[in-house]
Amino acid sequence: MEHTSAEAQFFGQEKIWKILLKIAPPVMLAQLIQALYNIVDSLFVGRYAESGLTALSIIYPIQLLMIALAIGTGVGINTAMAARFGVGKREAAQEFAGVGTALAGVLWVLFAAVTWLLLPAYAALSSSSPEVIQDVVVYGRIVCLFSFGLFFESIWTKVLQAEGDMKTPMVAQILGAVTNIVLDPLLIFGLFGLPKMGVAGAAVATVAGQVAAALVVMKKGRRRSPPWAVYPRRIAEIFRLGVPNILMQSAYTLYIFGLDMILSTFSDQAVTALGLYYKWQALFFIPLGAMQTCIVPIVSFNYAARRIHRCKVTLITAVLFGLALMSVGTLCFEAIPGPMLRAFTSDERVVAIGIVGFHFIGVSFIPMVTSLVFPVFFQAVGAAVKSSLLTVVRTVVLFVPLGALFAQFGLTWFWLTYPVTETLTSLLGLLFYRQFLAYPYVKDAPLLDKTHPTAVIRPSHPGVIVTIAREHGSSGKEIGRQVAEHLGIPFYYKEMTALAAQESGLDREFVSGLNRNAPKVLYNLYLSTKVVRLAVVAQHKIIERIAENGSCVIVGRAADYVLRDWDNVVKIFIHAPKEYRITRAMEVYGDTREEAEENIRRSDKARAAYYRHISGKRWGDAANYDLVVDSSQGVQQTTEQILRQLEDMGLTHPQAAR
Repeated sequence: MEHTSAEAQFFGQEKIWKILLKIAPPVMLAQLIQALYNIVDSLFVGRYAESGLTALSIIYPIQLLMIALAIGTGVGINTAMAARFGVGKREAAQEFAGVGTALAGVLWVLFAAVTWLLLPAYAALSSSSPEVIQDVVVYGRIVCLFSFGLFFESIWTKVLQAEGDMKTPMVAQILGAVTNIVLDPLLIFGLFGLPKMGVAGAAVATVAGQVAAALVVMKKGRRRSPPWAVYPRRIAEIFRLGVPNILMQSAYTLYIFGLDMILSTFSDQAVTALGLYYKWQALFFIPLGAMQTCIVPIVSFNYAARRIHRCKVTLITAVLFGLALMSVGTLCFEAIPGPMLRAFTSDERVVAIGIVGFHFIGVSFIPMVTSLVFPVFFQAVGAAVKSSLLTVVRTVVLFVPLGALFAQFGLTWFWLTYPVTETLTSLLGLLFYRQFLAYPYVKDAPLLDKTHPTAVIRPSHPGVIVTIAREHGSSGKEIGRQVAEHLGIPFYYKEMTALAAQESGLDREFVSGLNRNAPKVLYNLYLSTKVVRLAVVAQHKIIERIAENGSCVIVGRAADYVLRDWDNVVKIFIHAPKEYRITRAMEVYGDTREEAEENIRRSDKARAAYYRHISGKRWGDAANYDLVVDSSQGVQQTTEQILRQLEDMGLTHPQAAR
């Protein structure tokens, strides 16, 4: 059965450049709108007061931290909801949405309170100018105290996106940006009879735009609060899924803050020059940022389908597109840095420092393409650790330490931090990519015979459906096979994953190895990726289709939970003492003792995480099963025990399979 879904045909067969050209423009528009928030304030504030422009550069890391917390939490909610929608659990998905509104309110209050108290100290740490310190406190307290619009809009937007509504969040972002742009000059300069508020006016315009965006998504994105009893469990899962995103985004906050601290030892103008770079960066990085976002679904689908060539082509295409687009930025930073800086400021000292800095930074745009594309590529293929490591190395390990080192030789040398950091990160990414190409799953892909025998579902008369979950090394698979033979009914193990692969269009080994090949850390985030959800949904469909065809024995894949509402389903969990399982693993798989112990630990941990992710319940909990049996008594004895249990339930005599 060949998979012919629109998604499989689009991501698996369409030309890569056509896919990118189709899905990139909406992403670029969204990022352009977000960039306007950063740019417009600076354009008008720079014309009002140079101290205000420096203040905006200093407060920028705090705003990034706030955005990381709000959006990262929203990502956790979005991921949890999407996973529940994928397996038909709409009610559970809506619980996350309801929890999100209350959680946004709590996060806003906590963030506002902490920043209100700490902003004066933060400002004094970042500048010695009384005017700059005052502007930092005024602007910062307004945007943080009234940040409820940002927090609620971020949560409600992710709720809508999880439900497939992309249009409403886009409208909200456009309205928010327009509101900010219109109000900025009116409130900063006091036009049309409005009060002249200066830097405070820019802050008010920013939060007004955020509130306007929140009001647009509120009507569709807000959900009824669920019972309070579900809050602890749901919040724990939201942060389990969202914290990696929060931490990665926060890394950018830390490195910009660190660089600001280094530059503040030279002058406030140096801090301002760096801040102006990030204003322009927001514009020049829009195409590259869109490329990062758009290659994820292409690479992840084709990696799961084991079309490694298309993964390589996507990476190469993204890098070439990125180089072509970023070369425009390099040209501008090298040829016209002065006019670019004077668009924001008339302070010639800022311009002089910035011109030198822009020349160095412009050179870094070329290696920056690969330093930013590689982490996204590894994220798409499920190598979350490599992806995170590249980001941490770039933002924490290299930027600030190198900045401090080069600053010892003078302000001019400080700017060398950028090209050196991007080059070193790219080289590390290239090393990781070479390792990726050596993975057996990747290296052997061109050699695979894709003409696997087609797996089929064997019809059987109604009677009993036995699902078996088992600890690694407990002989659960062999026991299940013997139970099926005694009852004369079909047995499903590898056939089930083969059928799921045919259903989804993904590679059989990828589906079979969802647990085995999953990363040891960030496991829940891996299970929540779109392509893994596609495999999980396909498995659920196949398990239900198998059950529709009559009596059978199914081993693994949380079949007991998938068929929880079906009649005549007997749910069994097979366990054994660890020493017994180690011995069995050494006998059956040829493992050394150390390998057996590691495989047992990893396999059981992955199965437990998978079961919890799918069901929200604890794997191996006796309450979830009809029979929990210790297989250390022997395979034959355990088989007989299960058959006696089925006989006691009146389920041992289904008609033989046709």
